Amino acid sequence: MKPSAILPGDVNHVEINGQTLRKGSVAAFLANVAIIEQSTDTHSEAYTAALKDMLELVPALEALSVFKHLSIRSENIRGLIIRAYPSMTGIL
Repeated sequence: MKPSAILPGDVNHVEINGQTLRKGSVAAFLANVAIIEQSTDTHSEAYTAALKDMLELVPALEALSVFKHLSIRSENIRGLIIRAYPSMTGIL
């Protein structure tokens, strides 16, 4: 299946299970994970913004069943998500 079959070029978002999912949500989540994983300063503005943005995307990715099919290998990222969303314990 091609991406355009999921969201055509003229559509920027879709609603699934009450969650608005924007085109690029998965890519944004992964970009934020990369920033968090590469950061040596957990108090930096970049780290703090990436963490906030990553955590805000978790419900959307859960609605897409991303965590049902893919696992997060980073213990750090799993821990950050579970601290923010205890209900994700056992899902990640």
